[in-house]
Amino acid sequence: MVTSARSFDVVVIGAGPAGGYLAGKVAAAGYEVALVEEHREVGEPIQCGGLVTPRVFDYVKCKETIIGSVHGAELYSPSGRRLVIDGHQTEAVVVQRALFDRAIATDAVRKGAHTFLGAQAQGATRANGGVDVVIDQDGASKTLTCKILIGCDGVRSNVAKWFNILRPKKIIPGFEIEMVGVRGDPGLVTLFIGNEIAPGFFGWIIPSGDTARVGLCVGEGNAYAYLERMLRRPEVQQYTKGAQPILYIAGGIPLGFPKRTYADNVLVVGDAAWQAKAVSGGGIFTALTCSDLASTTTIQALEARDYSSKMLHRYHRAWTRSIGKELRKDLAIHESFSKLTDTQFEELFDIFDNARMQELIEKKGDIDFPSKVGWALIKEDPRLLKYVGKALRAMIGKSVGM
Repeated sequence: MVTSARSFDVVVIGAGPAGGYLAGKVAAAGYEVALVEEHREVGEPIQCGGLVTPRVFDYVKCKETIIGSVHGAELYSPSGRRLVIDGHQTEAVVVQRALFDRAIATDAVRKGAHTFLGAQAQGATRANGGVDVVIDQDGASKTLTCKILIGCDGVRSNVAKWFNILRPKKIIPGFEIEMVGVRGDPGLVTLFIGNEIAPGFFGWIIPSGDTARVGLCVGEGNAYAYLERMLRRPEVQQYTKGAQPILYIAGGIPLGFPKRTYADNVLVVGDAAWQAKAVSGGGIFTALTCSDLASTTTIQALEARDYSSKMLHRYHRAWTRSIGKELRKDLAIHESFSKLTDTQFEELFDIFDNARMQELIEKKGDIDFPSKVGWALIKEDPRLLKYVGKALRAMIGKSVGM
Protein backbone atom coordinates (compact mmCIF):
# COMPACT_ATOMS: atom_id res chain seq x y z
CA MET A 1 0.00 0.00 0.00
CA VAL A 2 1.35 3.43 -0.96
CA THR A 3 1.66 5.57 2.16
CA SER A 4 3.00 8.82 0.72
CA ALA A 5 3.77 10.60 -2.54
CA ARG A 6 6.19 13.36 -3.50
CA SER A 7 6.66 15.24 -6.76
CA PHE A 8 9.97 16.03 -8.44
CA ASP A 9 11.12 17.26 -11.79
CA VAL A 10 13.63 14.41 -12.07
CA VAL A 11 14.12 11.11 -10.27
CA VAL A 12 17.57 9.50 -10.57
CA ILE A 13 17.86 5.81 -9.64
CA GLY A 14 21.36 4.92 -8.42
CA ALA A 15 23.79 7.13 -6.47
CA GLY A 16 27.04 6.00 -8.07
CA PRO A 17 29.27 8.56 -9.83
CA ALA A 18 26.90 8.88 -12.80
CA GLY A 19 23.75 9.34 -10.72
CA GLY A 20 25.32 11.59 -8.12
CA TYR A 21 26.94 13.87 -10.68
CA LEU A 22 23.82 14.10 -12.84
CA ALA A 23 21.56 14.81 -9.86
CA GLY A 24 23.84 17.64 -8.78
CA LYS A 25 23.99 19.22 -12.22
CA VAL A 26 20.22 19.26 -12.66
CA ALA A 27 19.58 20.42 -9.08
CA ALA A 28 22.07 23.26 -9.54
CA ALA A 29 19.96 24.46 -12.48
CA GLY A 30 17.08 25.02 -10.05
CA TYR A 31 15.05 21.83 -10.50
CA GLU A 32 13.70 19.43 -7.88
CA VAL A 33 15.68 16.21 -8.04
CA ALA A 34 15.35 12.95 -6.10
CA LEU A 35 18.43 10.69 -5.86
CA VAL A 36 17.35 7.15 -4.96
CA GLU A 37 19.92 4.62 -3.67
CA GLU A 38 19.00 1.07 -2.70
CA HIS A 39 21.81 0.76 -0.15
CA ARG A 40 21.90 2.62 3.15
CA GLU A 41 25.35 4.03 2.41
CA VAL A 42 26.37 5.68 -0.84
CA GLY A 43 29.42 3.89 -2.25
CA GLU A 44 28.66 0.55 -0.60
CA PRO A 45 29.15 -2.18 -1.60
CA ILE A 46 32.26 -1.31 -3.63
CA GLN A 47 32.07 -2.72 -7.17
CA CYS A 48 35.12 -1.27 -8.90
CA GLY A 49 38.91 -1.17 -8.64
CA GLY A 50 38.91 2.62 -8.41
CA LEU A 51 41.56 3.26 -11.08
CA VAL A 52 40.75 6.47 -12.99
CA THR A 53 42.56 9.05 -15.08
CA PRO A 54 43.04 12.56 -13.69
CA ARG A 55 40.58 13.91 -16.26
CA VAL A 56 37.65 12.66 -14.13
CA PHE A 57 38.41 15.61 -11.86
CA ASP A 58 37.41 17.94 -14.68
CA TYR A 59 33.89 16.82 -13.71
CA VAL A 60 34.07 16.21 -9.96
CA LYS A 61 36.03 18.05 -7.27
CA CYS A 62 37.04 15.30 -4.87
CA LYS A 63 40.78 14.87 -5.22
CA GLU A 64 40.93 14.26 -1.48
CA THR A 65 39.77 10.69 -2.24
CA ILE A 66 43.00 9.88 -4.16
CA ILE A 67 45.07 7.25 -2.33
CA GLY A 68 47.72 6.47 -4.95
CA SER A 69 49.05 7.26 -8.41
CA VAL A 70 50.19 5.03 -11.26
CA HIS A 71 52.82 5.83 -13.88
CA GLY A 72 52.96 2.55 -15.78
CA ALA A 73 52.18 -1.12 -16.03
CA GLU A 74 53.96 -4.45 -15.93
CA LEU A 75 52.44 -7.22 -18.02
CA TYR A 76 52.86 -10.98 -17.72
CA SER A 77 52.33 -13.27 -20.70
CA PRO A 78 50.71 -16.71 -20.39
CA SER A 79 54.18 -18.27 -19.93
CA GLY A 80 55.14 -15.71 -17.25
CA ARG A 81 57.28 -13.35 -19.37
CA ARG A 82 57.40 -9.83 -17.93
CA LEU A 83 57.14 -6.63 -19.91
CA VAL A 84 57.22 -3.15 -18.32
CA ILE A 85 55.65 -0.05 -19.87
CA ASP A 86 56.57 3.03 -17.86
CA GLY A 87 55.18 6.46 -18.70
CA HIS A 88 57.41 8.09 -16.04
CA GLN A 89 54.58 10.43 -15.04
CA THR A 90 51.13 10.01 -13.53
CA GLU A 91 48.91 8.21 -16.03
CA ALA A 92 46.15 7.27 -13.59
CA VAL A 93 45.20 7.59 -9.93
CA VAL A 94 43.55 5.22 -7.49
CA VAL A 95 40.61 6.58 -5.51
CA GLN A 96 39.03 5.31 -2.33
CA ARG A 97 35.90 4.36 -4.23
CA ALA A 98 33.33 4.56 -1.42
CA LEU A 99 34.55 8.02 -0.41
CA PHE A 100 34.69 9.08 -4.08
CA ASP A 101 31.03 8.16 -4.64
CA ARG A 102 30.05 9.74 -1.32
CA ALA A 103 31.80 13.02 -2.16
CA ILE A 104 29.91 13.29 -5.45
CA ALA A 105 26.58 12.57 -3.75
CA THR A 106 27.39 15.08 -0.98
CA ASP A 107 27.98 17.75 -3.62
CA ALA A 108 24.63 16.88 -5.21
CA VAL A 109 22.87 17.35 -1.88
CA ARG A 110 24.59 20.69 -1.35
CA LYS A 111 23.25 21.73 -4.74
CA GLY A 112 19.70 20.85 -3.69
CA ALA A 113 19.16 17.16 -4.54
CA HIS A 114 17.02 15.11 -2.15
CA THR A 115 18.36 11.67 -1.21
CA PHE A 116 16.37 8.51 -0.51
CA LEU A 117 18.80 5.95 0.97
CA GLY A 118 17.95 2.33 1.60
CA ALA A 119 15.21 2.78 -0.97
CA GLN A 120 14.54 -0.02 -3.43
CA ALA A 121 12.83 1.07 -6.64
CA GLN A 122 9.98 -1.42 -7.11
CA GLY A 123 8.58 -0.27 -10.43
CA ALA A 124 7.77 2.69 -12.64
CA THR A 125 4.91 3.52 -15.00
CA ARG A 126 3.98 6.50 -17.12
CA ALA A 127 1.09 8.56 -15.81
CA ASN A 128 -0.28 12.06 -16.53
CA GLY A 129 2.55 12.93 -18.92
CA GLY A 130 5.24 11.89 -16.44
CA VAL A 131 6.42 8.83 -14.52
CA ASP A 132 5.32 7.38 -11.19
CA VAL A 133 8.16 5.56 -9.42
CA VAL A 134 7.28 3.28 -6.50
CA ILE A 135 10.03 2.81 -3.93
CA ASP A 136 10.22 0.77 -0.74
CA GLN A 137 12.13 2.53 2.02
CA ASP A 138 12.36 0.74 5.36
CA GLY A 139 9.18 -1.18 4.62
CA ALA A 140 7.21 1.93 3.70
CA SER A 141 5.98 2.22 0.14
CA LYS A 142 6.26 5.67 -1.45
CA THR A 143 5.48 7.08 -4.86
CA LEU A 144 7.82 9.63 -6.42
CA THR A 145 6.29 11.37 -9.41
CA CYS A 146 8.54 13.05 -11.96
CA LYS A 147 8.71 14.44 -15.43
CA ILE A 148 11.92 12.54 -16.30
CA LEU A 149 13.23 9.28 -14.82
CA ILE A 150 16.95 8.59 -15.20
CA GLY A 151 18.36 5.10 -14.66
CA CYS A 152 21.91 5.06 -13.33
CA ASP A 153 21.22 1.68 -11.77
CA GLY A 154 24.00 -0.48 -13.13
CA VAL A 155 24.53 -3.38 -15.48
CA ARG A 156 21.20 -5.03 -14.68
CA SER A 157 19.24 -1.81 -14.88
CA ASN A 158 15.60 -2.09 -13.83
CA VAL A 159 14.84 1.24 -15.47
CA ALA A 160 16.03 -0.12 -18.83
CA LYS A 161 13.92 -3.25 -18.29
CA TRP A 162 10.77 -1.39 -17.25
CA PHE A 163 10.81 0.78 -20.37
CA ASN A 164 12.01 -1.83 -22.88
CA ILE A 165 15.39 -0.26 -23.50
CA LEU A 166 17.81 -2.83 -24.89
CA ARG A 167 19.77 -5.06 -22.50
CA PRO A 168 23.53 -5.74 -22.78
CA LYS A 169 24.62 -8.38 -25.26
CA LYS A 170 26.81 -9.85 -22.54
CA ILE A 171 27.89 -9.14 -18.96
CA ILE A 172 31.45 -10.21 -18.15
CA PRO A 173 31.71 -11.41 -14.53
CA GLY A 174 34.53 -10.16 -12.32
CA PHE A 175 35.86 -10.72 -8.82
CA GLU A 176 38.39 -8.71 -6.83
CA ILE A 177 39.99 -8.99 -3.39
CA GLU A 178 41.42 -6.05 -1.49
CA MET A 179 44.49 -7.36 0.33
CA VAL A 180 47.01 -6.19 2.91
CA GLY A 181 50.65 -7.19 2.48
CA VAL A 182 50.88 -7.25 -1.32
CA ARG A 183 54.38 -6.46 -2.57
CA GLY A 184 55.41 -4.60 -5.72
CA ASP A 185 56.05 -1.15 -7.14
CA PRO A 186 53.22 1.11 -5.89
CA GLY A 187 53.45 3.09 -9.14
CA LEU A 188 52.79 0.15 -11.46
CA VAL A 189 49.59 -1.73 -12.23
CA THR A 190 50.32 -5.41 -12.86
CA LEU A 191 48.37 -7.29 -15.54
CA PHE A 192 48.21 -11.04 -16.13
CA ILE A 193 47.20 -12.25 -19.59
CA GLY A 194 46.27 -15.72 -20.80
CA ASN A 195 43.39 -18.08 -21.34
CA GLU A 196 44.27 -20.23 -18.34
CA ILE A 197 44.36 -17.12 -16.13
CA ALA A 198 41.40 -15.05 -17.34
CA PRO A 199 39.90 -16.19 -20.64
CA GLY A 200 38.36 -13.33 -22.55
CA PHE A 201 39.85 -10.63 -20.33
CA PHE A 202 42.81 -10.34 -17.88
CA GLY A 203 43.85 -10.35 -14.25
CA TRP A 204 45.32 -7.43 -12.32
CA ILE A 205 46.96 -6.08 -9.21
CA ILE A 206 46.14 -2.41 -8.55
CA PRO A 207 48.16 -0.75 -5.76
CA SER A 208 45.86 1.31 -3.55
CA GLY A 209 47.72 3.05 -0.76
CA ASP A 210 48.60 0.58 1.97
CA THR A 211 46.53 -2.17 0.32
CA ALA A 212 46.21 -3.62 -3.19
CA ARG A 213 43.26 -4.84 -5.25
CA VAL A 214 43.82 -8.23 -6.86
CA GLY A 215 41.22 -9.39 -9.32
CA LEU A 216 40.15 -10.46 -12.78
CA CYS A 217 37.27 -10.64 -15.20
CA VAL A 218 36.52 -13.60 -17.44
CA GLY A 219 34.56 -13.95 -20.65
CA GLU A 220 32.57 -16.75 -19.09
CA GLY A 221 32.69 -19.08 -16.11
CA ASN A 222 33.15 -18.59 -12.38
CA ALA A 223 35.30 -15.49 -11.83
CA TYR A 224 36.03 -16.36 -8.20
CA ALA A 225 37.28 -19.84 -9.14
CA TYR A 226 39.57 -18.35 -11.79
CA LEU A 227 40.88 -15.83 -9.26
CA GLU A 228 41.67 -18.59 -6.78
CA ARG A 229 43.70 -20.36 -9.48
CA MET A 230 45.42 -17.12 -10.49
CA LEU A 231 46.54 -16.56 -6.90
CA ARG A 232 48.36 -19.91 -6.99
CA ARG A 233 50.48 -19.00 -10.03
CA PRO A 234 54.16 -18.25 -9.27
CA GLU A 235 54.20 -14.92 -11.15
CA VAL A 236 51.30 -13.79 -8.96
CA GLN A 237 52.54 -15.28 -5.70
CA GLN A 238 55.74 -13.23 -5.87
CA TYR A 239 53.44 -10.29 -5.07
CA THR A 240 50.70 -11.86 -2.96
CA LYS A 241 52.30 -14.65 -0.92
CA GLY A 242 51.43 -14.04 2.74
CA ALA A 243 48.99 -11.21 1.91
CA GLN A 244 45.62 -11.27 3.67
CA PRO A 245 42.15 -10.36 2.30
CA ILE A 246 40.12 -7.60 3.91
CA LEU A 247 37.37 -7.08 1.32
CA TYR A 248 35.72 -9.10 -1.46
CA ILE A 249 34.27 -7.26 -4.46
CA ALA A 250 32.07 -8.79 -7.16
CA GLY A 251 30.85 -7.05 -10.28
CA GLY A 252 30.33 -7.22 -14.01
CA ILE A 253 31.13 -5.33 -17.20
CA PRO A 254 28.33 -4.77 -19.75
CA LEU A 255 29.37 -5.38 -23.35
CA GLY A 256 27.61 -4.13 -26.45
CA PHE A 257 26.61 -0.85 -28.04
CA PRO A 258 22.98 0.16 -27.46
CA LYS A 259 20.76 1.35 -30.26
CA ARG A 260 18.76 3.38 -27.77
CA THR A 261 19.41 4.89 -24.33
CA TYR A 262 16.19 6.88 -24.06
CA ALA A 263 12.41 6.59 -24.24
CA ASP A 264 9.54 8.96 -23.53
CA ASN A 265 10.30 10.50 -20.09
CA VAL A 266 13.31 8.18 -19.57
CA LEU A 267 17.11 8.16 -19.94
CA VAL A 268 19.68 5.52 -18.93
CA VAL A 269 23.31 6.39 -18.17
CA GLY A 270 26.56 4.65 -17.21
CA ASP A 271 26.62 0.86 -16.89
CA ALA A 272 22.85 0.88 -17.38
CA ALA A 273 23.59 2.19 -20.90
CA TRP A 274 26.62 -0.11 -21.45
CA GLN A 275 28.96 2.90 -21.34
CA ALA A 276 31.95 1.00 -19.90
CA LYS A 277 35.22 0.56 -21.80
CA ALA A 278 35.36 -2.97 -23.19
CA VAL A 279 39.17 -2.93 -23.26
CA SER A 280 39.78 -2.17 -19.58
CA GLY A 281 36.36 -2.49 -17.96
CA GLY A 282 36.64 1.04 -16.59
CA GLY A 283 33.46 3.08 -16.61
CA ILE A 284 33.82 6.10 -14.32
CA PHE A 285 35.18 8.58 -16.88
CA THR A 286 32.75 7.47 -19.57
CA ALA A 287 29.84 7.54 -17.12
CA LEU A 288 30.68 11.07 -16.00
CA THR A 289 31.08 12.21 -19.61
CA CYS A 290 27.70 10.76 -20.53
CA SER A 291 26.11 12.09 -17.32
CA ASP A 292 27.23 15.57 -18.29
CA LEU A 293 25.57 15.19 -21.69
CA ALA A 294 22.46 13.66 -20.11
CA SER A 295 22.16 16.58 -17.69
CA THR A 296 22.31 19.04 -20.59
CA THR A 297 19.51 17.25 -22.43
CA THR A 298 17.47 16.91 -19.22
CA ILE A 299 17.68 20.63 -18.49
CA GLN A 300 16.77 21.46 -22.10
CA ALA A 301 13.74 19.16 -21.89
CA LEU A 302 12.59 20.70 -18.60
CA GLU A 303 12.99 24.20 -19.99
CA ALA A 304 10.98 23.26 -23.10
CA ARG A 305 8.48 21.15 -21.08
CA ASP A 306 9.03 18.47 -23.68
CA TYR A 307 9.82 15.01 -22.28
CA SER A 308 9.25 13.06 -25.48
CA SER A 309 11.65 10.51 -26.89
CA LYS A 310 12.29 12.91 -29.77
CA MET A 311 13.62 15.51 -27.33
CA LEU A 312 15.52 13.01 -25.15
CA HIS A 313 17.13 11.46 -28.23
CA ARG A 314 19.46 14.49 -28.13
CA TYR A 315 21.34 12.81 -25.29
CA HIS A 316 21.79 9.55 -27.21
CA ARG A 317 22.97 11.41 -30.29
CA ALA A 318 25.42 13.50 -28.24
CA TRP A 319 27.14 10.65 -26.43
CA THR A 320 27.27 8.26 -29.39
CA ARG A 321 28.88 10.95 -31.54
CA SER A 322 31.47 11.84 -28.90
CA ILE A 323 32.72 9.24 -26.39
CA GLY A 324 30.63 6.62 -28.19
CA LYS A 325 33.08 6.59 -31.10
CA GLU A 326 35.82 5.42 -28.75
CA LEU A 327 33.54 2.89 -27.07
CA ARG A 328 32.77 1.30 -30.45
CA LYS A 329 36.49 0.93 -31.16
CA ASP A 330 37.14 -0.45 -27.68
CA LEU A 331 34.47 -3.08 -28.25
CA ALA A 332 36.10 -4.13 -31.53
CA ILE A 333 39.50 -4.35 -29.83
CA HIS A 334 38.03 -6.46 -27.03
CA GLU A 335 36.29 -8.81 -29.45
CA SER A 336 39.59 -9.39 -31.24
CA PHE A 337 41.57 -9.75 -28.00
CA SER A 338 39.12 -12.26 -26.51
CA LYS A 339 39.65 -14.66 -29.44
CA LEU A 340 43.44 -14.82 -29.22
CA THR A 341 45.20 -18.04 -28.24
CA ASP A 342 48.01 -18.15 -25.69
CA THR A 343 50.45 -18.75 -28.55
CA GLN A 344 49.26 -15.54 -30.19
CA PHE A 345 49.65 -13.65 -26.90
CA GLU A 346 53.26 -14.82 -26.74
CA GLU A 347 53.80 -13.63 -30.31
CA LEU A 348 52.39 -10.22 -29.33
CA PHE A 349 54.84 -10.05 -26.45
CA ASP A 350 57.61 -10.64 -29.01
CA ILE A 351 56.34 -7.67 -31.03
CA PHE A 352 56.00 -5.36 -28.01
CA ASP A 353 59.37 -6.34 -26.55
CA ASN A 354 60.87 -3.62 -28.71
CA ALA A 355 62.16 -0.22 -27.63
CA ARG A 356 60.32 1.70 -30.38
CA MET A 357 56.98 0.01 -29.66
CA GLN A 358 57.32 0.65 -25.93
CA GLU A 359 58.23 4.27 -26.62
CA LEU A 360 55.04 4.71 -28.66
CA ILE A 361 52.92 3.20 -25.89
CA GLU A 362 54.58 5.40 -23.26
CA LYS A 363 54.12 8.50 -25.42
CA LYS A 364 50.64 7.95 -26.87
CA GLY A 365 49.00 5.51 -24.45
CA ASP A 366 45.76 6.72 -22.86
CA ILE A 367 43.59 4.53 -20.63
CA ASP A 368 40.47 6.45 -21.63
CA PHE A 369 41.21 6.36 -25.37
CA PRO A 370 43.15 3.13 -26.05
CA SER A 371 42.42 3.18 -29.77
CA LYS A 372 44.66 6.24 -30.23
CA VAL A 373 47.84 4.31 -29.51
CA GLY A 374 46.54 1.35 -31.51
CA TRP A 375 46.74 3.21 -34.81
CA ALA A 376 50.32 4.33 -34.11
CA LEU A 377 51.42 0.82 -33.15
CA ILE A 378 49.97 -0.75 -36.30
CA LYS A 379 51.66 1.83 -38.51
CA GLU A 380 54.94 1.02 -36.75
CA ASP A 381 54.49 -2.77 -37.06
CA PRO A 382 51.76 -3.90 -39.50
CA ARG A 383 52.16 -7.49 -38.24
CA LEU A 384 49.65 -6.47 -35.56
CA LEU A 385 46.90 -6.58 -38.18
CA LYS A 386 47.11 -10.36 -37.98
CA TYR A 387 45.77 -10.25 -34.44
CA VAL A 388 43.15 -7.52 -34.39
CA GLY A 389 40.38 -9.14 -36.41
CA LYS A 390 38.25 -8.05 -39.32
CA ALA A 391 36.08 -5.56 -37.44
CA LEU A 392 38.96 -3.51 -36.11
CA ARG A 393 40.95 -3.90 -39.31
CA ALA A 394 38.20 -2.09 -41.22
CA MET A 395 38.31 0.87 -38.82
CA ILE A 396 42.10 0.96 -38.89
CA GLY A 397 42.13 1.04 -42.66
CA LYS A 398 39.99 4.19 -42.68
CA SER A 399 42.12 5.86 -40.02
CA VAL A 400 45.63 5.20 -41.31
CA GLY A 401 45.00 4.72 -45.00
CA MET A 402 45.96 1.04 -45.10
